[in-house]
Amino acid sequence: MKREESQKSALTREDLSDTLNEFFGKVIEPRFDRIESYIQNQIEPRFDRIESYIQNHIEPRFDKIDKELEDHGKKFNDLLNHFDQIYNRLDRLETEYFTITAGLQRIEKQLIAVEGKLDKEISLRERLEKEVLDLKQRVVFLQRQIEEIEIRLKTIS
Repeated sequence: MKREESQKSALTREDLSDTLNEFFGKVIEPRFDRIESYIQNQIEPRFDRIESYIQNHIEPRFDKIDKELEDHGKKFNDLLNHFDQIYNRLDRLETEYFTITAGLQRIEKQLIAVEGKLDKEISLRERLEKEVLDLKQRVVFLQRQIEEIEIRLKTIS
């Protein structure tokens, strides 16, 4: 008997499917409809307002920032070009500095050689001046002796 009752009360797939469809139609679908209505009436307008705010307030700011970044990029490139020019000039100046330094070193060597020759010439001149002075003194001494001899000759004659 229990078997007969269990067979009578056994659900078929169709019964289960019908029950689930009925449950879906009465309970779940109205809930989904309410959720969909809530989304359409409450959420979508909020998203529309957010989208409008972004388009009217945020995007112009980003456009302005993009333009300013582009301007800063141009200025930065100009600055880099100026630095390149400065570095080129510094390279040229450095080359000229080394050229001038090498020239000055050659001039210093030549000056040292000229100073050496000049020192020799000065010492030679000083020696010659001493000799000339010595010769002048001898000439003066000889002239006195000649005068004395002439005076003696005049007195003797």
